[in-house]
Amino acid sequence: MPFLLAATALIVGVLFWVLRMHRVSRDLKELDRDTKGLQLRAGGLSTSIIGTPLQRVDDVRLAAAILMLQIVRTGSPITAAERSRILGFLAHPLEVANPAAMLDRAWGYTAERWPFSLVADPLIPLLRAHLTEAERTELFTMLTAVAGAHSPPGELQREALVRLRKRLLAGPTALAAAR
Repeated sequence: MPFLLAATALIVGVLFWVLRMHRVSRDLKELDRDTKGLQLRAGGLSTSIIGTPLQRVDDVRLAAAILMLQIVRTGSPITAAERSRILGFLAHPLEVANPAAMLDRAWGYTAERWPFSLVADPLIPLLRAHLTEAERTELFTMLTAVAGAHSPPGELQREALVRLRKRLLAGPTALAAAR
């Protein structure tokens, strides 16, 4: 008899604990759902004060390396031909002292299969402020060459390049109207 009483108490205790944890879990999910807007606003406030890592980039050559990497990472993993083309552009037109180190540094700002515009848009003000019209055109030419280093640019890459060209080469009034 004491054994049955202890077993019943154990079963009731476990059942009580499981039901209580289920209720706590449900309440936490409901609280999370109710405060989602506040969470988003809090994140937006910190990025508006500090800025995103891409907004803090202040080197035009690093920005160019980031864009060259991201245009090839938009569709598929980077190939040896694309990597060597990027390193070549970093060495010659951009005159980076250590192209491999710059490429590694730029790698941290990119992610595979991210939309190109998420990376390019924060960098456009920097590029527009520091590059002449001819340098912007040369950057666009480099990006097009990198996108086609392994195979012809895909549809996503072509659309991203067209959008970047409009934003980068547009006059000040056209850029202000786009905002």
